[in-house]
Amino acid sequence: MFQIAEVLKKVPFFQTLGRDGIDFIVERLKFKPYDGEELICQAGDPGDKMYIVINGEVKVVVNADDGTEKVIAYLATGDYFGEMSLLTGEPRSASVVTTKTSEMFVLNKNDFDVIIEKFPSITLSMSKIMSQRLRETNQKAANAKPDNNGGIKGSLEEKSLVDVMKFCEENSLNGKVLIKNSIAKGEFHYEKGELQKVILGDLPEDQALDSLLKWKEGEFSVEPRPMKLEEEKAAPVAEAPPKDPHRIVIVNNSMVVQKMLQRAFDSMGYEVYAIEKGSKALNMIKSMKPNLIISDTKLPDATGAEFLASTREISQVPVVMLTEKSNRAQYEDELKANNKVFFTNSQEVGEVVKVVENALK
Repeated sequence: MFQIAEVLKKVPFFQTLGRDGIDFIVERLKFKPYDGEELICQAGDPGDKMYIVINGEVKVVVNADDGTEKVIAYLATGDYFGEMSLLTGEPRSASVVTTKTSEMFVLNKNDFDVIIEKFPSITLSMSKIMSQRLRETNQKAANAKPDNNGGIKGSLEEKSLVDVMKFCEENSLNGKVLIKNSIAKGEFHYEKGELQKVILGDLPEDQALDSLLKWKEGEFSVEPRPMKLEEEKAAPVAEAPPKDPHRIVIVNNSMVVQKMLQRAFDSMGYEVYAIEKGSKALNMIKSMKPNLIISDTKLPDATGAEFLASTREISQVPVVMLTEKSNRAQYEDELKANNKVFFTNSQEVGEVVKVVENALK
């Protein structure tokens, strides 16, 4: 069964986030389907979006010196692209085209900025990945010797700081790394192999990390902290919020959209049911008598207007139509004769939740 968290957890800089962090990101993702051989983004375009492949396949292409296209990578489920442009602000360096029908999560820069403001560790992880990519082709592990306290010391001329960080991750370090050269001292603080804090004078953490990764000379010292029993205690589980009596039926052909919305409304205490066809939904509405229906504008067996007309024959329940800002006016005009019909500006979870809560008032 499709699980949104499993897809997001394949993105390295989201892996450190817990359930609350993943939910925060899911609320800001936009679902978008693509046909085969469809251009997603082009070299030179603004780097204002990140894409995560839910299913399907895309190819990453660049223009060779002779004017022909060269495929440099194929990406499939769980892969992602465009993330570094969000951080650097640089235009796209390559074009991305689907090789077959595909579905994507899209994260816009405005939403990305909100996410990293709440979870700054993502920026640090992305900066680290960027540095690793730039150096991984020419960096070689060198000798490093243990000190008398069980830590590891070495020279940055012999072993890069990126390699030291990788060592700390792989060995689930609890402790810190001290880095110094002739003019400054810095620190990395780790918990269970995850980078928690970067210190270099009064610099913000992201600038401190970038500066330290540029050091080619100096010394480092890895200093483990003894494990304490209380560090292994599990965090208390938050009590589930009381169940709201509202029942919601989601009618959508996309399993991804179903799961995104179901997850969001489940967490809010609603009783949620998802189904792909209008005919099946009508039977469910008759027997279940939901408080609200969320419907796509195009279903496998009916248009949104046809489904709404059939629904109104059996129920006057509020209906939220999943429309985009670009086509909302069209559907508002088409369905204006119906009462209790609400429209969204996008299929982003946060937007849908806002419209649903307004409809249920």
